[in-house]
Amino acid sequence: MSRTITVNGDVNSVDTRVLLTKQGSVSAPSLVVPAGMKKIKKIICSSAADGLAAGSIVNFIRLGGSAVLNGEQSLFFGSSDSQTVQAGSDAAPDSGSLFVIEDADIDVSPSDTISIAGESAGADVGDSTFCITLIYGK
Repeated sequence: MSRTITVNGDVNSVDTRVLLTKQGSVSAPSLVVPAGMKKIKKIICSSAADGLAAGSIVNFIRLGGSAVLNGEQSLFFGSSDSQTVQAGSDAAPDSGSLFVIEDADIDVSPSDTISIAGESAGADVGDSTFCITLIYGK
C-alpha cells in the first residue's frame, strides 16, 4: 500500500528557498506523513519556466521538517536555460523538466509534518513553477 502527496508553488528568483505549500486549488494541503508510512519510496519532480530572461538554472528540492529522519535531504532534479526571444519573433520562450526518482528510500516518521521546498540556482530564467509528488510506503 502507498499514499501520495502532491504540492506545487512558484519559484520566481534564484537562490531563494520557497516552501511548496499549495495543491492546485487547495491552498493548504496536509503535510502530515500518513499513519503507517515509514519511507518516501518515489519522488516525481516537474518544473516549468516562462523563459522571459536569458539564463541557466539548476532545480532542486529540499525535504525536511520533523518527519524526515536523518536530517534534511536535498535532491537535484533538473535544469533549464533560456535565451530571450528577439522582438518580432514568433518563437515562444519556455522551458521545463521532469524527473522521477524511482527508489528514493528516505526514512520518514509517520504522523509528523514534512517540509517540501523548491529552489533554483544559477542565472535567473524568469518565473518558474514546481510540482512535486512524494509516494510514501512502508
